[in-house]
Amino acid sequence: WQLKQHQRRCTTCIDVNRDLQLKAAPKDVSTENHAQTEPSSCYVDDEGAECWICLGEGPDDLGQPLRRDCSCRGEAAGFAHLSCIVEYAEQKSQQMNRGEIDQKSHRLNMVDLNNFREPWEKCANCHQNHQNELAVDLATGFVTFVEGKYPDNIPIRLESLVLKLEAIQSMIAHLKPKQKQEAKNVACQVLFMIGQMESKTRPLPKRILLAEAVTYSILGRIVLAERTKETAQEAMVCFEKCRDANKRIGNPNGVALADTYIAIAKSRREGGVNKVNIEEMVEKIRIVYDQRVEKLGGDVPMTLAAGLDLARALEKANRMLEAERLMTKLLAICRRVQGPDHALTKKAETHLKGWKVRYVNVQFQHQWFLFEALRYEEDYKKLVIKGPISTTMQRYKNAKKEEILTVDTSDTQPASDTFVVCHGLEGARQHCNGKIGQMIQDDSGRYEVHFEDKDLKPCNVKHANLHIIFELPKHE
Repeated sequence: WQLKQHQRRCTTCIDVNRDLQLKAAPKDVSTENHAQTEPSSCYVDDEGAECWICLGEGPDDLGQPLRRDCSCRGEAAGFAHLSCIVEYAEQKSQQMNRGEIDQKSHRLNMVDLNNFREPWEKCANCHQNHQNELAVDLATGFVTFVEGKYPDNIPIRLESLVLKLEAIQSMIAHLKPKQKQEAKNVACQVLFMIGQMESKTRPLPKRILLAEAVTYSILGRIVLAERTKETAQEAMVCFEKCRDANKRIGNPNGVALADTYIAIAKSRREGGVNKVNIEEMVEKIRIVYDQRVEKLGGDVPMTLAAGLDLARALEKANRMLEAERLMTKLLAICRRVQGPDHALTKKAETHLKGWKVRYVNVQFQHQWFLFEALRYEEDYKKLVIKGPISTTMQRYKNAKKEEILTVDTSDTQPASDTFVVCHGLEGARQHCNGKIGQMIQDDSGRYEVHFEDKDLKPCNVKHANLHIIFELPKHE
């Protein structure tokens, strides 16, 4: 196979010794119990890419393309056929039969269960989790494999179902109605099985209680995403049960996360989010993020996901300076550790791109309109703008589409949420010169600068004494 005289590795050497290849796998390889789905967005038809398992450069025998959705990088690394990954994972999991699974009691300890599910969850090359549709497809294959191989082993069956739930909920923002219903059915199946175990075994093992907590959390998030007052109440019940399960196993991180979602669900049930709700939410998510940084490290996916949640909560609290700094830090970590194509990286990029747009109000014919500020010219005397971007500008008949214009800076005023730095202040406010702040419009319509330095009180500053900051400097 190293000379490419054979198309596939034989099944006995895939996970035993990658330097051996004695014969090609037969063309009619059975795919029974393998997860087969339509190609997802992670497939590739590049001529340079090849399956790292069978070394095939094109679709497999069933016409399924090469796929990759992990943290592998480069034009050729990490690609594989779904059928090959499933076959590889099956062999790895079946190795657990050799003394690690007690066939009489059907028990596995936590470490063994982690090893048992790992081939279905993580890429064997970059050792990071599979994502999106590929993760769902592999989790489905895991469920099928377990149901066929270990139909009476409840802990292993629960493990496979929970993995599928986790894979589905990672796509929660893009779930179709059919996928949501499938996730609810899987969650109900998990909770039913746990209920059956509880009637026979008390106390339940910690791993089972953890599965219960995760299931209630995922079910609550899926229901909460429907964004109605009724589903918010239903989600609250799920998160409260999740919190109770985490308390029973002594998991403070899980309790804090459940409290966060309870606060979110409560605010939606009450028809909105007020200032108190938002600040409470920020602090609860910060606790989760800080705990994960301390226990797991700052560059693992779970920590990065909590960091993204914190940054978005800061955005909702209108603390944009803190939000942008945190998101900038997280994006750098995501790019370095997870790679440019990872879902977390793309998510951070999308949010940060929108946040870094700076806005100004520009006066035309005695009216103010909203534009995007691009840069200063002529020593801050001129400002290059793009717009109009406000729908109200449709009343301005001479502007039918966005244009790039250069205007006098004196005719502009930084809009709400834009970052500014003070200059040219004299007297009692001279100490504010060089200080960074965020423009905030209060209920009366007045603009104030809320400084990043918390020792400085918000104040009203003339726009002639403000410069827009297009790129935040690093903290001193």
